Amino acid sequence: MIPAFYIFIAMVVIGIILYIHDRLTNKPSENSAQEAEPQQQEECSDDCCTTHDVCPSEMLLKHMNQPVVYYEDEELDSFKGREPGSYSDDELEQWRDVLYTLKHDDLLPWERSIKRRGITIPDVIKEELMSLYNS
Repeated sequence: MIPAFYIFIAMVVIGIILYIHDRLTNKPSENSAQEAEPQQQEECSDDCCTTHDVCPSEMLLKHMNQPVVYYEDEELDSFKGREPGSYSDDELEQWRDVLYTLKHDDLLPWERSIKRRGITIPDVIKEELMSLYNS
């Protein structure tokens, strides 16, 4: 009976030591948890999921406040308000002339710029854009 008591005491002591070690090394203090909470509330709105540090909708809003960047594509402004399927072959070539001169890192910012300028990208060009971006 006495050996079982010593084993029990040893397990309790080891448990306490591990608990203290875990609290000191892995868990942030209560003060830092309280400081981090307001920051997260500033970054995410109520409709935001909690799987990201910064919400995708917040990222879009952040880019909406920046000025429109042109990628030597001012001629595409003439297509403002057009439907995606209403482009002629010559007009699609104008889109391709711009698309295939862009650097890979500029593809998504260019698409964002086009959307912010109120221009709808033709479906064919959108497919080519995604193909270029994914390659």
